[in-house]
Amino acid sequence: MTALVVAAIVVVIVSSVLGSVQIARGPDDATRAVIGDLLFFCAIAVYVLFGVLSSSAVLYDVVLLATLCGILATAALARMLTRGDR
Repeated sequence: MTALVVAAIVVVIVSSVLGSVQIARGPDDATRAVIGDLLFFCAIAVYVLFGVLSSSAVLYDVVLLATLCGILATAALARMLTRGDR
C-alpha cells in the first residue's frame, strides 16, 4: 500500500511540474487559469496522499474545505476572464 501511495505522489508531482512548464509557455490567460487550478488540486492531492500515509483524522475536513474554496475560486476566475458574460 505504501508503495502505491508513493507512486501516486510521484505522478502528481510530475503533473505539477509539467503544469508549471505549461504556465510559462501558456498562450493566454485562460490557459494559465486552468493550469493554476490544476496546480491547486495537485497540491490538495499530495496533501491527501500524505494524510493517507499518516492516517490523519482531520485531513478530510481540511480537504473538503480546500476543494470548496478551489471550486469557488475557479468559478470566480471564469467570471473575471469572460468579463461577466454568461
